[in-house]
Amino acid sequence: MANKLQLNSIRTFDAVARRMSFSLAAEELSVSQSAVSQQVRQLEAELGSKLFVRHNRSISLTENGRAYFGVVREVLDRLDSVTQQLFPRRSARTLTVRCTPSVAALWLSRKLRSISQSIPDVDVRIITLDNAMDGRHRVWDIEIFRGRFPEDTDADTELLWDAEILPVCAPDYLKSIGFVQMPGDLARCDLIHTLGYKNDWHRWFRTFAPDIPKAPSGLSVDGMLIAIDAAENGEGILLGRRPLVDSHLADGRLVRVFQEDHALHSPYLIRINSKSAGWQATRRLRDLLQAKTVPD
Repeated sequence: MANKLQLNSIRTFDAVARRMSFSLAAEELSVSQSAVSQQVRQLEAELGSKLFVRHNRSISLTENGRAYFGVVREVLDRLDSVTQQLFPRRSARTLTVRCTPSVAALWLSRKLRSISQSIPDVDVRIITLDNAMDGRHRVWDIEIFRGRFPEDTDADTELLWDAEILPVCAPDYLKSIGFVQMPGDLARCDLIHTLGYKNDWHRWFRTFAPDIPKAPSGLSVDGMLIAIDAAENGEGILLGRRPLVDSHLADGRLVRVFQEDHALHSPYLIRINSKSAGWQATRRLRDLLQAKTVPD
């Protein structure tokens, strides 16, 4: 009984140390906050040492707590890995990936089958950034986002891909604007602006047609998915982001306006949550998403 109690306490300590919160650890473990506090107190009593310093509204690890946490994290990762290897029929670990709706629908969802085949012991749950604002989705394992590398040191962040931003439209629309020869000619076309990416057209004209003082206004839509649909329906020209529009270009639903390089670039990053309970499985999923050979 003592060994079982101690293992429960160690896993509870691991959750609290990762989340730096008794309440968030309780949410992760699906137990009450008082149960978490009791488990930690029992472990501290067994070890004869305090592991946390309790402040008014926060906690921090003691020196012994930090040293112990490093060992506990390594041991639990190894235990989970060996258990999965020896007992593959156990329930799969669920990992949550947080990303934008466009990344989820246009890129990530197309890779779920190959992910399932490559790492069958992992189930992937996708939440979009909008839903992530809901308190029920505060816990995530991997995040995919565009922008700069974050300043915080509590996450493992790497480049996922460098998006190519280029003018695309429906084939019939391209035929109808036969006068387009140079970047500046797009100022006379129907442009599709995407909320959240609204600065793209301004950056594009500044880069490739600096004599155009301001990007012309046009149809504005709420989200990349709606923008792509509008472009396919011949509503105008969209600044599409590859690889998000790769499948649309491949099957001819969209075509490039210019064959030569008139493209901007924007980095998309992938970040591992170092507080994830399944850190080892999370790294495996991250490596698979980064692999260039993963089929759609």
